[in-house]
Amino acid sequence: MKILLISNSGMPLYNWCKDEILKFVGGNEVTFISAASISDQNGYYKKAKESLGIKLNHLILDENPEKLIEKTKVFLVGGGNTFNLLKKLKEHNLLDKIKQKVSNGTLYIGISAGANIAGPNILTTNDWNVAELSSFDSLNLVPFNINPHYINPHDKSFFSGENRDDRIFEYHVFKNNPVVAVEEKTMLEVNSKSILIKGFGKVKVFMPKKEIKTFESGSNLDFLF
Repeated sequence: MKILLISNSGMPLYNWCKDEILKFVGGNEVTFISAASISDQNGYYKKAKESLGIKLNHLILDENPEKLIEKTKVFLVGGGNTFNLLKKLKEHNLLDKIKQKVSNGTLYIGISAGANIAGPNILTTNDWNVAELSSFDSLNLVPFNINPHYINPHDKSFFSGENRDDRIFEYHVFKNNPVVAVEEKTMLEVNSKSILIKGFGKVKVFMPKKEIKTFESGSNLDFLF
């Protein structure tokens, strides 16, 4: 498998990671999945197409998506609400079809919500479950969960509520798989059993009952396999 998992931030859309995306795509046509967008999926698709400047085919769930999936060589699953994305893919019975394609060599780019669904489940997303999804298992392409848009813990003398680290600790009370927290403008390039950190930020790896480890861009996380 070849997978690119991106924590995206900033405008113009994908501007900071465009070169990495184009290199990863390698001239192939791309199937863009916009189902994470709640407000304007078509507008999101148009912005992505304009920004990347490549042949981008929009997967519209109500228009025979299986046919497009069958011929897809690269998936680009965009950001938005992770619960809505997973709910829509499950409603249209596409989750297993996408997983099978990627397992057989189709390239996968997941951006924010699209990165979240690459793990075993989506319980470490930052989104609210406004879609009222009741089943959280996802693609399980990688053996770890993603937490995109990661920010370091805040000063609790100003606000005593849970920070991102607290939430991940709570996750590990119930689940044992690693959680990889990815700062903005940072990505993971997964190639078979290799994981390389790229971009401008850092990555934190959370393991149950173990010390949190921080990794710079250019480091590898192969040990997660």
